[in-house]
Amino acid sequence: MKDLLKGKVAVVTGATSGIGRASAGLLASEGADIVACGRRREALEGLCSEIEAMGRRAICAEGDGLDPELPDRIADKASELGGADILICSAGMALRSPSLEMSRDEWNKVLELDLSFPMFLSQLIIPQFLDKGGGRIVYISSTAGRSVNMGASPSYGAAKAGLLYLTRHLATEFGGRGIHVNAVCPGPVDTEITSTWTPEHRARVLSSLPMGRMGTPEDIASIVLFLASSMSDYINGEAILANGGRFMM
Repeated sequence: MKDLLKGKVAVVTGATSGIGRASAGLLASEGADIVACGRRREALEGLCSEIEAMGRRAICAEGDGLDPELPDRIADKASELGGADILICSAGMALRSPSLEMSRDEWNKVLELDLSFPMFLSQLIIPQFLDKGGGRIVYISSTAGRSVNMGASPSYGAAKAGLLYLTRHLATEFGGRGIHVNAVCPGPVDTEITSTWTPEHRARVLSSLPMGRMGTPEDIASIVLFLASSMSDYINGEAILANGGRFMM
């Protein structure tokens, strides 16, 4: 399948690694022009060069999601390409401080990056959608937003649960105006975050997965493509679980 997103402009946050990078590459391979957002300039420029080599347009939007001015810069970059049709929010952080040890600063940073940044970026991108007659948002949440995960911090679970409420709220508010808002809830995925796990912890996680393997960024990117395309036209306000069967609903 090629050109599923021909003529579309997609904004992808967290695009320098993991799920965000895999999603940006896959959407570009299906015809989308990309506004790639991330903190690491060299990785961002490398991604944009790869996308341009596919014959697509690519703009780098470098910055930290904790910077309150970054959403404005990203929206301006999208406008340079004619306005966004798709927003993929993949940037996030996962601190593992226990409840009684978590500082206010740690709590606030996770909530700011994992929940507030997607909210205020959406606030700026949705008007571009409305100008174009519709659009699609895909939030990368987590199974920690659906069920207790004692391997995650309370701030991470609270932020990801909040992202699922934001999904439903925006889908209800804007669904009648051509805007689809959905989320993906990955389970354990091989990324930079999980690369820091101890061998013992990895073994415990693998033993809990009916499929017997960790997910890959490409596994999640395929779901992102589905939700970002016309293949999911009658899906709105949903959160798709992708966790190898570890948590079922």
